[in-house]
Amino acid sequence: MNFSQLQSFVALAETGSFTEAAYTINLTQSAVSHALSALESELGVTLLERNRKGVVSLSRVGEKILPHVRLLLAQAEAIEQEAKVARGEAAGKVRLGSIESMIPPRLLASMLTRFRVAYPDIEVVLFEGSMHEVGDWIEQGVIDVGFVLLPAPGIDGTLLTTDELCVLLPPGHHLQTRKTLMPEELREEGFVMEKTQCTLNLMRRAGFVLDKYKSQIRYQASDTATILAMVREGLGITLMPRKLLPSKLEGVVALSLNPPQDLRIGLAVKSQDAAPPGAKLFIQTALICAQAQAEATA
Repeated sequence: MNFSQLQSFVALAETGSFTEAAYTINLTQSAVSHALSALESELGVTLLERNRKGVVSLSRVGEKILPHVRLLLAQAEAIEQEAKVARGEAAGKVRLGSIESMIPPRLLASMLTRFRVAYPDIEVVLFEGSMHEVGDWIEQGVIDVGFVLLPAPGIDGTLLTTDELCVLLPPGHHLQTRKTLMPEELREEGFVMEKTQCTLNLMRRAGFVLDKYKSQIRYQASDTATILAMVREGLGITLMPRKLLPSKLEGVVALSLNPPQDLRIGLAVKSQDAAPPGAKLFIQTALICAQAQAEATA
């Protein structure tokens, strides 16, 4: 068993394709296929099932083994980074998890730019998912560090910034003249929500009884601009973090909830003690960037 075999297994599990897996880890398809076959032969089990089209999927034992392999590779990467730090180098790879429906694109882009300038030899690999997925990825070792909504039980989080969950109404809505709205005042409204269920989790935190509101979700979309356009056309209302809104909000009214729903956004690792140096450096850079943006806004 060697790292090339383990890397091939993980790449195939994540991409489902020999072609994409080979590209991901910079090997030939034949090398990836040979590595997987050697690993399965050594372990005496089938890790991946293949169909006629070449698509692969995890077997039952493969599903059980995958988290262990990911953790082993992450620890190996951390060992290499620690050795480089001891030699005065900052190089390697950081796997970062982001939540598209919560993290403002301007903030993420600013952090990535600042980090690249400060540490050009550290590659950032970006994973995008829902709040639940990013949390699972941190716990399973799929990513080194990820954006989370604090508090995040079971993982070590660092507060970066705060936001506010607000209600968005179309122009002419009968509630648009209000300063704040209580969840119970929206029981008769139709909602336009994003697809990853992140907003449903935010609704739950805000005091919405989801059993009473799920039937009112008229449409779901994955893009913020699409959701805003649908609200603007009167197809429903939505809930969204205020910092995700464009600087010029046209044709949509944004109101605060009562009581106010503050969102504490942070970066988290599975353990501060075991986090690789690259992940710690990213958190430090993100803190500097978030503070600079807060000062500029103020």
